[in-house]
Amino acid sequence: MNYRLIIKNRATQDLRQQANYILVNGNTNVAVKFLDAAEVTFAQLAKTPGIGKVTQLVVSRLGEIRQWRIKNFKDYLIFYRIQDATVEILRVFHGARDLADVISELDEEL
Repeated sequence: MNYRLIIKNRATQDLRQQANYILVNGNTNVAVKFLDAAEVTFAQLAKTPGIGKVTQLVVSRLGEIRQWRIKNFKDYLIFYRIQDATVEILRVFHGARDLADVISELDEEL
């Protein structure tokens, strides 16, 4: 069963920022591969949403928030939640960021 996939606006902004950073500091091909890999990983989460681990970084009123790495870009983390038959992609961050601080903003954004 495929879950319905919702990519929140903030996650889309995160992806654009990351791709722009890769573009400026790397090259166009890597930035395109990053976006393609994110799309493939989102599709994977829609098929098997339970593969991500539950994050213990924040207690959220949103409920259980999971994380999973972008395929072939292991330093980039997708934060998402499963609700009924829906997978909501909440944010996408580089793993070197202070994730607890950034994720704590989720309750305010939604």
